[in-house]
Amino acid sequence: MEIIEAIHARHSTRAFKDTPVPVETLTDIVRDAQQTPSWGNSQSWQVAIATGATLERIKQGFADATQTGLTENADLSKVHRGDFSAFANQNMGHWVGTFHPIIESDPTTYWDSRGHLYRAPAIAYLLLDQSPNSWSIYDLGAFSETLMLAATGRGVQSLASYELVKYPDIIREAIGLPNKKFVAMGVALGYEKPEKTLNQFRTDRVPVDQILTIAD
Repeated sequence: MEIIEAIHARHSTRAFKDTPVPVETLTDIVRDAQQTPSWGNSQSWQVAIATGATLERIKQGFADATQTGLTENADLSKVHRGDFSAFANQNMGHWVGTFHPIIESDPTTYWDSRGHLYRAPAIAYLLLDQSPNSWSIYDLGAFSETLMLAATGRGVQSLASYELVKYPDIIREAIGLPNKKFVAMGVALGYEKPEKTLNQFRTDRVPVDQILTIAD
């Protein structure tokens, strides 16, 4: 798949098939993402991918934590709409307004999928060392986008979501990560269920003339 096609084809998948993604494909996706540029070629990121029994332990751990009301403690703090600019807040409000009817049309599928980490067969956890600086976080964002585009190019769908990392201690224990590892983001990977309305939803984009300034 050509890169421009992949950019426009990539979308958030919220309901995955249980079909495993081959280890070779997962490895290729990460190898592709390694081409991401970084500050001084620091390449501060690391990736831990959970599949199979390890991922099932994480999913069960998250479900149990939610059921018992365990307080979320993501390493990268959750940011609320009020903490964004007015422009961003307006965009987020529009997204909520357009996506909420999709949830209402099939709430059972949405909440069941979300409660089981979207039933993804693989989750890539993007890691940094403890107390990362802002440029390492920026570089990791670039890496995550390259990873998702690489996945699209290889026929694998994706979803970057806070829900995947809201209990990082469960992730560290299941995978065997040291406590110093900062679990910045999770990217669900797999093959989507195309018949699900959740997966047919596409977000709007602000017109380019509202975000672009070219000075000559």
